[in-house]
Amino acid sequence: MKKTKKNNFFEIGKKIISNEIIALKAVSLNLNENEFNSFCESLVNTSGNLIFLGIGKSGKVSEKISTTFSSLGRPSFYINAAEASHGDLGAITKKDVLIIFSFSGETEELVDLLPNLKNKKIKICSITSNKSSSISQASESHINLNIEKEADSLNLAPTSSTTAMMMLGDAISLSIAEFYGFKRSVFGENHPGGSLGKSFIKVRDIMAKKNKLPLIDGNISILKAIESISKKGYGLGLITNKNQVRGIFTDGDLRRVVNKGINLSSTPIKKEMIKSFKSVRENELVLDVARVMEEEKIYSLIVKNSNNSITGLIRMHEILSAKII
Repeated sequence: MKKTKKNNFFEIGKKIISNEIIALKAVSLNLNENEFNSFCESLVNTSGNLIFLGIGKSGKVSEKISTTFSSLGRPSFYINAAEASHGDLGAITKKDVLIIFSFSGETEELVDLLPNLKNKKIKICSITSNKSSSISQASESHINLNIEKEADSLNLAPTSSTTAMMMLGDAISLSIAEFYGFKRSVFGENHPGGSLGKSFIKVRDIMAKKNKLPLIDGNISILKAIESISKKGYGLGLITNKNQVRGIFTDGDLRRVVNKGINLSSTPIKKEMIKSFKSVRENELVLDVARVMEEEKIYSLIVKNSNNSITGLIRMHEILSAKII
């Protein structure tokens, strides 16, 4: 590659970005409502899988959009056109819909498959820049991509066209996800790994279970209760009466009663327990609970289930150990 005479990478880079932004705005402005709705309805009305077929740069975009659909809870997979003619085409059934991204609409490897797809009565949806192209004409639903030129100065490298395809693919997948009533929990279930997966971990997944916490009879003295609390090492105890949790007593409460000069040996802990305390639901996301803890300077919270029964305890210790924040 020939070196530029002047170090103007930044200027060139900014120009490329501007060109792509202009192209994307044009696609958005010229997007045909009927084409878009028809395309989405074809996918929604399909009882089988969403199968993306592509090759080259457009194929990479297709593969990415396929994984997006799967992440959002809609079964989907990608087939490379070069492999399709060697057996992979057999994975496509009449119940499925085939989605093809091809800027020209005349990509040879894709066009060669059209007769076979027609014989198998496979429904095709496509995105191209040419309504009259072979792929467009073979499609049940088609979106025309209005891209006049690529972002580079020679108008050669697939830049604005692939970016626009990616944008349209995202718009289609997210529109359909919203139609299905996509939930945050579904996305979390499909992304269990990495930092993204950790953001979907629920309180019940890392909390200390109730059976590990010190359950203390409310009639015993504060001094005896402190012994049980210290052995468990959670910094608090659940105070019970007739096997029902009536309150909690924390390390902070101990400092409070000591400062008040209360007799620890003779005073029942039920007299100094906290009857009203903050709690969280076991189905809440740990990341959300951590924010509350940080904002309110709370380092442990009682956990309850949907029946309002105590099921455990979550502390900042567990959250940090799980490396969620």
